[in-house]
Amino acid sequence: MMKKLMNLLFSVSVAAVLYAAPTAAFAAQESVDKRLDVPANVVVTIENMRGEVEIIGTEETYAQVRGKLDEYATGMTFELADNNLTIRVEMPARGNFSGNHGSELEIHLPSSAELNISGVSSDFVVRDFSSDVQLNTVSGDIHAHSLRGKLNLTSVSGDIQSEKLTGRVTLKSVSGDIDDRDGAGSNASYSSTSGDIDVRTSVSDISAESVSGDVMLDLQSVSNLRLKSVSGDVKATLALTRNGRISANSVSGDVELLFSGAVDANLEANVSGGGSIVNDVNDAQVEESKWGVGANLETRLGSGSGTIELTTMSGDIILRKK
Repeated sequence: MMKKLMNLLFSVSVAAVLYAAPTAAFAAQESVDKRLDVPANVVVTIENMRGEVEIIGTEETYAQVRGKLDEYATGMTFELADNNLTIRVEMPARGNFSGNHGSELEIHLPSSAELNISGVSSDFVVRDFSSDVQLNTVSGDIHAHSLRGKLNLTSVSGDIQSEKLTGRVTLKSVSGDIDDRDGAGSNASYSSTSGDIDVRTSVSDISAESVSGDVMLDLQSVSNLRLKSVSGDVKATLALTRNGRISANSVSGDVELLFSGAVDANLEANVSGGGSIVNDVNDAQVEESKWGVGANLETRLGSGSGTIELTTMSGDIILRKK
């Protein structure tokens, strides 16, 4: 009898542990709704490991955080020290965070706030700010809208989508695509290792670099354009300013430039290791290599005040006018 009772108690204990384990692993998400008065020029640090965070600039002089914390979160830091505001979702130092419920937060800040944002597997939406923004996430997507200032947005394995960015813009993704629309300002830089870059902007000083991805640029009046691609094609539509400069280099990919308006530049194009040059901008003839595996074009367009230097290995160079 005693033996049966002990076995029964053991079975009940094991069942209780097994039942409680999933509950501990998937705790209910804590709801938050916090607000602080802050200076208009506050410097804000935002850290969130997982989930989705939307950060919105307003004309108010307060900071507000609403939503739900990560199911594994131990709390949230929401502190103002002098001119620095910290918003951080606190997570255990170690753990296997395999649950599906990351943070779901909406943050309102003064539109003039300076932002330093970081995450791991966290998506970020940032819009309506007029100061500098530094944003880094590892495996999350970035959506940016109506930002103005020095803007550095980086995702390792996520996509970047942006619209109406003004100022000094740097967008980087390792294995994600970059899509930027209706930008303006002094200069813009785009970089992706194994993703495509698709840009429509009025910025005049631009650089774009991709490895194992294509680069598509719809530009307006350009003073300085720098292009690099490995194992991908480059295509740009643009008008070149009178003293403008274009340099493009591609390995195992084509370079295609479509010009609108008059072009005033000395142009030099070289193809090696296979490929050809298509010249539809004037009557200059392409010189084919006597070895049959390369080509060269040197010509003056208009007044020749600008410079165009193009090289590709195992790819074509295509020059056209709209």
